[in-house]
Amino acid sequence: MTTASSRNRHPSTSILHPAHVPRPSIRSYPTPDTRPPTPAGFILGVDDTDSPRGLCTTYLATELIEEFRDFDLIGYPRLVRLNPNIPWKTRGNGAISLTFGKGAGRPFGVGDIEGNDVSAYRRAQSCQIDLQDILERADQTVLANSARGEKRTNPAVFAASRPPPEKLYIDAVRRIVRPSDVVRALSLGKGRLWSWRTHRGVRGIVGATAAAAWPGRRRTFELIWYRRRSRWGTPRNVGFDSVKRMDRRFRSTFNNIDERNRHIVIAPHSPCPVLFGVRASRPDELEAAARTVDAGEAADRRLLFATNQGTDDHLQKMMVAAVRPFMSPVISGRVSSKPRTERGGHVFFGLEDRTGSLVCAAFEPTKEFRNVVRRLLPGDIVEAAGGVHRMPLTLNLEKLVLRKLAAASIPKKPSCPLCGRSMKSIGRDAGFRCRRCRTRAGPKDAVNVPLARHIVLGRYEVPKCARRHLSRPFER
Repeated sequence: MTTASSRNRHPSTSILHPAHVPRPSIRSYPTPDTRPPTPAGFILGVDDTDSPRGLCTTYLATELIEEFRDFDLIGYPRLVRLNPNIPWKTRGNGAISLTFGKGAGRPFGVGDIEGNDVSAYRRAQSCQIDLQDILERADQTVLANSARGEKRTNPAVFAASRPPPEKLYIDAVRRIVRPSDVVRALSLGKGRLWSWRTHRGVRGIVGATAAAAWPGRRRTFELIWYRRRSRWGTPRNVGFDSVKRMDRRFRSTFNNIDERNRHIVIAPHSPCPVLFGVRASRPDELEAAARTVDAGEAADRRLLFATNQGTDDHLQKMMVAAVRPFMSPVISGRVSSKPRTERGGHVFFGLEDRTGSLVCAAFEPTKEFRNVVRRLLPGDIVEAAGGVHRMPLTLNLEKLVLRKLAAASIPKKPSCPLCGRSMKSIGRDAGFRCRRCRTRAGPKDAVNVPLARHIVLGRYEVPKCARRHLSRPFER
């Protein structure tokens, strides 16, 4: 019936993970440490290289690894999803970052590129780098693999010998960030700690620096397989049954398939180079899981990323009065209006707290999740999470926790005190009359019968076919 968490019916459960503590909003960025760093390599951040008609920023990670073969890859490549409410984003709004240097210790595998293994090191030794030369090489690679001629695509490359302030990531995943604010935050360390380059606009610098600033404390993993260039733009033929078997066998993986809606989640539906990508809470099962998928064609390359997907980093607990467009709030409040279904199958209801009210929406793509929303009644206590777009404020639901059900009843016609037959209403607030003996009764004589609520306390989320990359599945 729904995508409820059937194993957890506790009304005190929150949408957010206990370890997820929202950070306070700070208007200014911290001053960076401008002391000369001891170089243990360099960080590259890249964003805004694709378009709705093709290419993929993650594919650029494989090209950058090829370009910097004279260095070692340090740690996992990173795929960082940013604010999912941005109106000008392309698909998943992802940026990438990679760290290169001189590796120390034992390497571990993270993929292969055209038959050549790709390894990474967990630690790096000190090494000499020329940051401007690094930036120039990275920029040429990015330009060669970006959507050329796309006015809305603003490629950006960020090179650093030290991670930029973490708040650059926090802001980019939770709100609208002005490129000028990012440039101002970076200005003190420019040239010594970091450098950057943008093309056809400066918007890409927001995601490029955010990817480099992501601390990676809460993370998941994704192994992405890429198509041969000759197959780009052609239909994919990933086997539905093979993905279903993989999903049931490898329990650390998540968001693989929506069986009810016959939707394969691991394979995109765009003309990008990605064949499919399998996500998991830990990396050890990913290779075996991916190899059980019937991809329908041979892959050209594959790469394992550490990601912020499935972490709920975009969500913030707040009151209604603090909500602004393009945020992803978590609001605890009271249902203030009965859900209504409008044209197209979209369902809307009012939610209020002590500071104000807004409209919550379960749009048609959320499928069976709407059945839960339709069963809400005024007075129910809920916690709702989702994304807010432009005014008027409407919360596009991702998750819902039902904490308390309102008492509900329906009036029933009274029985005639003389003959026992059910009486008939004679008009609004006019009372009732017996059809047989014409006995009358007042409106207050109606009997209130408790209404059965076909819904249980607990957590509910949209189906996998409608789930955002950043949303943390309850199963995790």
